[in-house]
Amino acid sequence: MSHPALPAKDEGLALVLTILGFFFVAGLQYFYLGKILKGILFFLTLGFFYVGTVISLFTIRGETRRVNAKRAYGYA
Repeated sequence: MSHPALPAKDEGLALVLTILGFFFVAGLQYFYLGKILKGILFFLTLGFFYVGTVISLFTIRGETRRVNAKRAYGYA
């Protein structure tokens, strides 16, 4: 049975949400990507005390691409 492709998430928006984590609410990028548990963890720990948020600045594009690959096959 074929699964319908889900719409892709925008890499630029995910990056903007990551940057907003420094000023407002950490973890928004993960809520956007559907990674709720990781989003809650970032929210409660201020993005692992901002170290995780800095790392996310460099890794969020790849994570968005992985999520989009899963969504293209109907998973996620």
